[in-house]
Amino acid sequence: MKTRDKIIQASIELFNDQGERNVTTNHIAAHLSISPGNLYYHFRNKEDIILSIYEEYARNLLLETVPFVSPEVKPLDTIILYMDAVFQALMKFRFFYSNLPVLLAKNPLLHEKYVDVQSSIATRVSEMLLSLRSTDMMKFADEDLPDIVSILRLVNTFWLSFYQTQNKNIEITDAVFYEGVLKILVIIQPYITESAMPEFIEARTMYRKRCMEVADVA
Repeated sequence: MKTRDKIIQASIELFNDQGERNVTTNHIAAHLSISPGNLYYHFRNKEDIILSIYEEYARNLLLETVPFVSPEVKPLDTIILYMDAVFQALMKFRFFYSNLPVLLAKNPLLHEKYVDVQSSIATRVSEMLLSLRSTDMMKFADEDLPDIVSILRLVNTFWLSFYQTQNKNIEITDAVFYEGVLKILVIIQPYITESAMPEFIEARTMYRKRCMEVADVA
């Protein structure tokens, strides 16, 4: 692995474990046993590192997190794939979600890129929900779709921050992420049609079981 890539991966690890605010470029260099000068050869400062991390994060969001609607995949399977992919992205880049407003405020270019990517994500989520409606698995009015999409994205984006402000134990575990997924399922449940409800309940039961399993392990 090239030094630049090692710096990015080490930074993700340290930011996730210790919090972005508590990690300096010197910490990153020491973690990799390289000189600060070697790090600065690849990145001008910590904000530059974070911007590069976001570019990888954005690729995860656009290529993996929201699956394209496809006739070969059942609509409910599509939303389950979405839930799983969101979980993976949250886990890998959780420091973004823990401190997002501050990170965006410090870096205007990062903020610009973030808004562009989120616009694409909103379009993809809208397509996914429309596919569920077209197969009579969900029922909602056209004018409600933007609000439903916004609420889903709101939970995805700020669930970790909410959890950390509401609990004395702020450690982020797999169970915390599954709790977030279950909140999303609660949001969409009122829109699930009667014919699709058994399949929806099966999916919800699966996530509840996963949440309990990882909580027991912890």
